[in-house]
Amino acid sequence: MKKILIAILSLLLVYGFLREYTVAKVLVVIAGAAAGYAVFRLPQRSIEAMKYPLIVISFLVTALFFFYPRIAIPEVARMAIVFVSFYAFILYLTGMEEKGQDIFKEVTALSILFFSSGFNLYITGKLVFMISFAAALILFLFIIGRYRIIPFIATYACIAAFMAYRQGVSLTGGGLTGLAEINRYILLGSAFALLVTSFAFVMKKSSFSTMLPFFGFLYIAMDILLVAGVRFSTGLLYQPVLFIAILAPLAGTMLKTERGKS
Repeated sequence: MKKILIAILSLLLVYGFLREYTVAKVLVVIAGAAAGYAVFRLPQRSIEAMKYPLIVISFLVTALFFFYPRIAIPEVARMAIVFVSFYAFILYLTGMEEKGQDIFKEVTALSILFFSSGFNLYITGKLVFMISFAAALILFLFIIGRYRIIPFIATYACIAAFMAYRQGVSLTGGGLTGLAEINRYILLGSAFALLVTSFAFVMKKSSFSTMLPFFGFLYIAMDILLVAGVRFSTGLLYQPVLFIAILAPLAGTMLKTERGKS
């Protein structure tokens, strides 16, 4: 029953987001569902181990942009960089929570990852993504009791906002066009329901496979709130493929948790 509920809520979230369906969007949804199922079938250790190649890729992209900051980047590559930056950070963060490292190592590692991801997004013109991500991260750290890390992340978020402003990127815009009121409620309602469900799993058993979807859905809910409510100029709601690419592994991991493989 819980699997069905998670699947329905995920589909509702996608439905409220897409607003209208084309052949291309249907194919993207099918691909996302297949990716979610693949994550569901993967052993947890394989999911945890994905952080290493993703972190390496993120650092390699940083090195590439450092030496070739004006390199031409297609839009699909920009979205891939956002995806890699997000999952490299979130996989390390949830693994860090299980290991319980000392505060200095945690702050150092998170700072390096944050600046690497921030630099990559700055070069690609997607730095605004870091603001909603940092807001979700601060709330997540507050919930799990890592209060001493919050001032560092808040400072980095302010730096990201300032750099985005200096880059000429407007933080707010006209909002999503064509988003009906009912779709807005479906988005907020389904995202909140998935967030509450993932939080219930964390309260039942705090582990990698429960913390990952909790933080992921916290970020998605924060992004929806900022885009649909505050009218942020950049967010997941503006990028259908990226939205589903980030959602699919979270839903798959959440189904794995419910199945008892955490």
